[in-house]
Amino acid sequence: MLVMAYGRSYGLPVITTRGNNVYGPNQFPEKLIPKFILLAMRGMVLPIHGDGSNVRSYLYCEDVAEAFEVILHRGEVGHVYNIGTKKERRVIDVAKDICKLFLMDPEKSIEFVENRPFNDQRYFLDDQKLKNLGWSERVIWEEGLKKTIDWYTKHPNWWGDVSGALLPHPRMLMIPGGRHFDFEEPNRMSHVNVPKLPNGKSKL
Repeated sequence: MLVMAYGRSYGLPVITTRGNNVYGPNQFPEKLIPKFILLAMRGMVLPIHGDGSNVRSYLYCEDVAEAFEVILHRGEVGHVYNIGTKKERRVIDVAKDICKLFLMDPEKSIEFVENRPFNDQRYFLDDQKLKNLGWSERVIWEEGLKKTIDWYTKHPNWWGDVSGALLPHPRMLMIPGGRHFDFEEPNRMSHVNVPKLPNGKSKL
């Protein structure tokens, strides 16, 4: 809203984009997908807030980059463009997909933990306006997830020590009557056995 206000007040050539749930290589593991991948690589259980029924629209980073380029060259000044996908997935299904690629048993590798405050049931963006400019999603979920896992297995120490970010509740806010979690929360995560290749790497 601040950018739009500047555009209207000072006549700046502003175009606004809105996106959600972008994933791909290099992403810090406070986000769901890289967090689950790194936990699976370490043979740890995947913690799910609540019952896992929350729905998200995951879009691969390359598709988002292409959307920015299309909007930059074809978008209209003063307009707002949503960058999203209509292909939604439940959090529990994301966890199961990652378990499958790591040959992990979902029944033993997924743990339901206390839900976090303000965990919205669903995010959804109508991207038809962007599609009218000629953009479309290219990378399907299965392909994007495999590419993301491949990057993290090749760069396991990219972010250094991320043990705090991998906790079930790394930065949960204090709410009246609720628990407070931070990076000092004891690590109670269980380990599961992940099949290994002869070279010691996790088998995908």
